[in-house]
Formats: sequence, C-alpha cells, structure tokens
Amino acid sequence: MSTRLLTGFLLGLIISLWPRAWRFVATALSPYVAVCSSIAVRSFSLATLCAAPMLLVAVFRRRFWCRRLCPVGLVTEYCGKARLGSAARARPVTSPGLWPPGRFIAFATLGGALLGYPFLLWMDPLALFSGAFSVSRIAHPGMPLLSLAGLPIVAAISILFPGIWCFRICPLGATQDLLALAARWCAGNGSAGRETLPGARVTARRVVLALGAGTLFSAFAKSIWAEDRHDLRPPGNVNETAFKGGCIRCGSCSRVCPTGIIEPAVDAGHVAGLLAPRLRFSGPNYCLQDCNRCGKVCPTGVIRPLPLEEKNRHVIGIAAIDLSRCLLTQEVECGICVPRCPRGAIVEGFDRRTYTAAVSVVRDKCNGCGACVRICPPKVVRVAPAITGPTPPI
Repeated sequence: MSTRLLTGFLLGLIISLWPRAWRFVATALSPYVAVCSSIAVRSFSLATLCAAPMLLVAVFRRRFWCRRLCPVGLVTEYCGKARLGSAARARPVTSPGLWPPGRFIAFATLGGALLGYPFLLWMDPLALFSGAFSVSRIAHPGMPLLSLAGLPIVAAISILFPGIWCFRICPLGATQDLLALAARWCAGNGSAGRETLPGARVTARRVVLALGAGTLFSAFAKSIWAEDRHDLRPPGNVNETAFKGGCIRCGSCSRVCPTGIIEPAVDAGHVAGLLAPRLRFSGPNYCLQDCNRCGKVCPTGVIRPLPLEEKNRHVIGIAAIDLSRCLLTQEVECGICVPRCPRGAIVEGFDRRTYTAAVSVVRDKCNGCGACVRICPPKVVRVAPAITGPTPPI
C-alpha cells in the first residue's frame, strides 16, 4: 500500500505542477499507451523510448506495476475491501476457458492503431487518474463532473465486483500479462503460468480475432464518423481520426493552456470525439502566438510538440464574418477586429457599389487563432474548422 500511495502522490504532483514531465511519465509507465499511440500517429519519439524500462520490467516481473505502484490499483483494492469487509482482500476473478476482456481490449486497440484509430486507449488507468485532475481547469457547466467520471466508475465497478477491474478488465494490466507470457513462450518453457502450449494455440486464435475485430471496427468507424471534423482542435493536431482515437483524455492540454480555451468536447451526435480536447473561445481569450504548451505535454503525440514558428503556421481554422450583421455594413463605426488580429488577416475596405465600409478575411494569412471572435461586439465572427488547405505564411 505505501509504495502505491507514494506513487499516486508523486504522480499527482507531476500532473499538477510539472505537466511537461507527464508527457514522458505517462508513456514510461504504460506500455499500452506507448505502443498503441506510436503506431496510431506513425511516430517514434523520445517519449516512446521512455517505455523501454517498463517493458522489460513487465517481461521479467509479471504485473510489477499493478502490484507495487499503480495508484488506481490501490483505489480498486480498497473499494473491493469495502464490499468484502475490512479484513478481506480482493482476489483475482477467474473464469476457466474465458479470455480476460482486458486482453481483448489490448489487442483490439492495437488492431485499431494499425489503421490510425486506437479507439479504447482512453481506458488506460493512468489516463483515468490524470483526468481527475482537470476539474479545476474546466469552467463549462457540467464538464468537470464528466471529466472526473472515469475514476469513480472504476471504483464503483470494484465495489460491485471486487478484483474484476485489475484482474480482468484493465488493458494495462492485460498488456503486462501478455508481455510476460510472450517472454516465457519465446524462452521455450512449455508453459506460462497456467497457460500451456495448447492454451497458447487457443490464445493465438483469440489474438487474431481481437486484432481483426479492432481493425474492422476502426475501418467502419473511420468511414462513418471518426474522420468527420466538427470541432476546432489545438494547434499541431494530427489527422482527425488519429486524434480522436489516440487522445487518452488525460486533460493535460486543458490544464496547461494559459488562456483556458481548451476543453473536452461533449456532443451526443459525435461519440468518437467524446471528451477529446477542442478549442472554445470565450471572453477575450484566444490561441496565443507565443504559446505552444499543449503540444509539449501531450503524452500520445496527437498534439505534436511544434516549435513556435511551425505552430503558428498550423491552420486551426479560418475566420468567417457574417457581413449582414456586421456593424460596419450597417454604417456603425467599429472595425475593432482589424487591429486585434495578430496576423493582419482581417482588413477593412470600401465597397464603391454600396458606399459602405466592410471587413474581409485574407485566407492565406488566417490560422484561426480566434483573437477576433469574442472581441466582436455583435458576435458575428466565428472560426470554421480547417479541413484541408495550404499552410499560411507568418
């Protein structure tokens, strides 16, 4: 208990006070996240390399992380004791002949990652643990409780069915089991715990089925709704499918954003992007030209750690102005959006046909930072998501 409590305390400090380190800590402690996210975004980074020590530990010390360090495991253990009694301890839930769902989740996620959509990556316990720290950074009504929901749901499952989360459902625990078993099979021991060679052949078939199921579901999801873009994403994001699937909803980008414009999305009509970060311009806040913090804290790489110059070339969206409601076209002096734009993408002109002033957006200069959105008195400016198009110059 003491080591897991200390680990939880240290992880909480890192998440709260040193968010840039979380990018490396999350992948270092979770092979499940490190492997699947790297495959999904087709990128191998230093954060991925940090997973090597835990991969080796999982091979030689089966479930070392779960038994010795995992703070979520500590929560589930005490929730199990609440059901079984203070002197009892949650025991592994076993069902002979049945494959633990966690292994199916792990391989299905891997199959989805091969197509760029690891759709169950958010089930990683470290992601659920980190998401609970985002509450204070989210001002949108109802959003904090939804962001916090993951950990309480795991706790409730552990109270109702002691031991089932850690031993049967958790994909990180299942990944560690599979690494240890694979090492024993490769060493030619003839068995891996209770799983004999005949069992290994059965497992191989199940592996193929799980990978196939994940791949087929990802192909279906991509063609139906995963690729649809309806929200503005933080600058540096990868393609929409990999973003929705590879984001673990840990809330790091929301916590580190200095203007508070990044929030988890909630849209019942677009389940694939549920709780994935999006930009919501409120008050005078917008995406600052001198900030690239969100990319520096993302543990899965779906928000790339771009240098400032490259980040400012990334097109978040394109500003659009409803001229029919613009004050200038109604012969009311305004034009406040023109000096506000940091890139000079909004210009004021004069229409000789109507003898009225009007503003327009220079698309080649606009990157959708949102500086013009809330500053507009009649609120007629919005930023539409950029689907495709050239990168505008600085």
